[in-house]
Amino acid sequence: MGEVGKNLYLGINMIIMDSNACIDFLDGNQELKEILDNNIDIIGITTISVYEINIGLEITKRKKSKLRYDKLKKSWNVILNNAQILSLGLNEAKQASKIYDDLYSQGCLIDDNDILIAGIMLSNRINKIITRNIKHFERIKQLKIFTY
Repeated sequence: MGEVGKNLYLGINMIIMDSNACIDFLDGNQELKEILDNNIDIIGITTISVYEINIGLEITKRKKSKLRYDKLKKSWNVILNNAQILSLGLNEAKQASKIYDDLYSQGCLIDDNDILIAGIMLSNRINKIITRNIKHFERIKQLKIFTY
């Protein structure tokens, strides 16, 4: 995203759903749904989480049940159609590399996908994330973590 898009999300109450929050939402977690319904204007999902969820869907189709896959895929498409999807571009990748270096220098690296999610968020000036993966995201001081 170029410099013009830098202020796109300022002033909007947006939260990014981490992959585990997306899974819990698909599974009907009521506590999560209430938090999102009552406190957030826009739900964001990164393309990194889209990738992770789609992997899970493909595994479900292959190993578990086509019927379950079809049900989850339909629900997932509804979520995607109603969420703001944030992509990994050049600026986001640069931000993620800074986060990686900072965590590396502190000796507390986390999963690359979580670093990429944080890079996408911070590059777009979004600092709220909802996740059960507190252990990883709390290491990135600029993020405000919500859990359920």
